[in-house]
Amino acid sequence: MKFSGKPVIIDAHAKQRMLERGATEQEVFETVEKGMNFPARKERTAYCMNFSFGKEWRGEIYPIKHLKVIVAEDSDEFVVVTVYVFYF
Repeated sequence: MKFSGKPVIIDAHAKQRMLERGATEQEVFETVEKGMNFPARKERTAYCMNFSFGKEWRGEIYPIKHLKVIVAEDSDEFVVVTVYVFYF
C-alpha cells in the first residue's frame, strides 16, 4: 500500500501484535489511510479508527473494534511499528 506517495511497510513486531490483538492487514492500512492522526512519542504518528465489529473476541461479543496504529516515517517509506486494538 502507498500513502502520500510512499510505501507503507508493516514490521515484524507490528505483525506479531496484530496477530495477538486481532487486527487485519486491511484494517491497519485503512486506519493509516483514513483514520484520525496525531503526534506520538519518538517523533512518530498515531492513526486511530473505529470499525464495526459485532463479533466475539476472547469470549465476549463487542460491537466496536478500535485500532491505534503507530507509524514511523523516513525519507522513502512509512513503517508501522506497532498496533493496539481495543474492543468495546
